[in-house]
Amino acid sequence: MHSRLLIALLAILCVVLAGVGVAELAGSDATASKPSGPTAPAASKVEAAAPNASFALPALGRFGAVSERPLFSPNRRPPARSADGSGNWSSFSLAGIIVTPQSREALVSHGKPPTIAHLAEGQTIEGWTVSAIYPDHVVFTDAINQHELRLVDKTPPQPQQPGAGPARRPAPY
Repeated sequence: MHSRLLIALLAILCVVLAGVGVAELAGSDATASKPSGPTAPAASKVEAAAPNASFALPALGRFGAVSERPLFSPNRRPPARSADGSGNWSSFSLAGIIVTPQSREALVSHGKPPTIAHLAEGQTIEGWTVSAIYPDHVVFTDAINQHELRLVDKTPPQPQQPGAGPARRPAPY
C-alpha cells in the first residue's frame, strides 16, 4: 500500500513538472515575439542600427604574410631554394597521372608541407619543367639535368610462404 502511494505521488509530480516545462516553452516564445514595457524602444533602436552597419573584408593584399610565413612549418619560414633557383629534386613524388584524348596531366606532390600540383607538359614547378608525361612516369628537365619520376606501386606485396615456388592453381574436377 505504501509503495502504491509513493508511485502515485511520483506520477503526479512528473505531470506537474511536464506542465511547467510546456508553460515555460510556450511563454518564452510569446515574450520573445512581443517586446513590451520599457525594453521595447531599446530593442527597436538596436534593430534599426543593424542594417546601417556594413561589414567589408580587407583587401586580399593585406594577407600576404600568411603565404610568406607557412602556418605548419616549424620555424614559419618558406622552404629554402638552391642557389641556381631550381627546387630540390628529392621533394617531388608522383601522386598520379591523368591521360585523356585531349590532355595529359601529372599530379605531383612537392614542398613542405606537401601540396599537390596539377601539371601539363611544358609547365614549370620549382625550377623543373615537365618535358613529357607517359602513362607510368613523368620526365622533368632543368637547364642541365633530366629526371624521371615514376609512379610508386602502393599495394602491399603478397606474402609468400618460405620455400614455396610460384602459386599453383588447383586442378579442375
